[in-house]
Amino acid sequence: MNHRQKTAFGAYLVGEIKKAEMSQEEFYTAVGIKKPYFYDLLTATPPPTVLQDKIASVLDEKTGADDIRRKRLYDLAAEGRSEIPADIAKLIKDNPAKLDMIRKTLNELLAAQG
Repeated sequence: MNHRQKTAFGAYLVGEIKKAEMSQEEFYTAVGIKKPYFYDLLTATPPPTVLQDKIASVLDEKTGADDIRRKRLYDLAAEGRSEIPADIAKLIKDNPAKLDMIRKTLNELLAAQG
């Protein structure tokens, strides 16, 4: 049997499912996806933003809200998708009038880091 190696997102997600004391089948059923797609998420490209939100919500329902876990899921998914993390993209999208302020603040933070 050919086993594909889990991505950083996939490995983290499996650990969080275990912490939530759910079986993988319970988890992917609660998220609303099928088994083959679930395994693709673990070993290939992480899910799109809408599914990232659903994954975080299912875990939150089982263990309580966890901002650190949510941010880590977003960060790992973004890394695997070569995108900006979903929560940061949403902040930018929801505040188009503040794009200049966002640019200025990011540039100042990065410059201060040297």
